[in-house]
Order: sequence, then structure tokens, then C-alpha cells
Amino acid sequence: MGKGFIICVDDEVSVLETLTEQLRSRFGSSHEIEAASSAEDALALIDEIHGSQEVVELIISDQVMPGMKGDEFLQEVHKKIPDAIKIMLTGQAGLDSAINAINTAGLSRYVEKPWNIEEFANDIKILLDKFHANLENQRLIASLNQRIADLEKGNS
Repeated sequence: MGKGFIICVDDEVSVLETLTEQLRSRFGSSHEIEAASSAEDALALIDEIHGSQEVVELIISDQVMPGMKGDEFLQEVHKKIPDAIKIMLTGQAGLDSAINAINTAGLSRYVEKPWNIEEFANDIKILLDKFHANLENQRLIASLNQRIADLEKGNS
């Protein structure tokens, strides 16, 4: 398996550039960092990545964007890739949006702008470690189930 993908979504170019650069400097050796300036572009990017059998591990989305809002976008992402880590980033106190995303989109974190990159990067590392542990658990369970099925075939 290649590098996992981290996708950043924000309609403010300066925020998007800052965030992607900060993430590349910390996670670029293990992850591809992609950027989208709208929820619609991000959904197309996710479909493209998913279609190439690569893994979208983490999505960081702004809440307030033209068109589709962040919580709506994260709900769509959750339908496509429920195991992906989802973080909402916003400059406006939007507790209702965060609660909605927690309840409907599996939101992992809610981070207010401006963020502290050291704390944010640490949170991301912890979430990615949990994501990889979950993937490994799923692989081991599938392997165990296959072994059980093979043994049952041998005994029948």
C-alpha cells in the first residue's frame, strides 16, 4: 500500500496554503497532502483517489464555505468512506454545526482558527495511529475468519 491521503478543504486560499504546507512538513513522508477549495472539488478528488484503490485517511474541512457547508460535506464523505478521520476547522463559533457533524458524519475533532499547529499535529498523529491500528485489526479479523473457514472446510 502506498501513502495514505490527507485532504484539506477551505475556500480561503491563504488558509488552505498554510494548512497544507504545515501538514506536508509534518506528515509529507507518510502521506500525500491534497487541497480543494470547495466541498464539490473535494468530493470529486475523493472519488478519484478512492477509484484508484488508494486510501483517504483524513479530511480536514472548513465549515463556512460557499455552496456546500462543511458539516454537509463531511456527511457525504461519511457515506462514502465512514472509516476516514474527519476534522472540522472553522473561524466562526459554530457549535451547532460541530454537534451536527459529530452526530451525522463521525466527526473526530472540531478545531477553531487560528489553530496551534503543534497541538493540531499531535492530535492528527494520534488519530492517524488509531486509524492504522483499526485497519490492522480489520485485516487480522479477516485473516482469522478465513483461517476458521479453511479449518471448517477441512473438518467437514
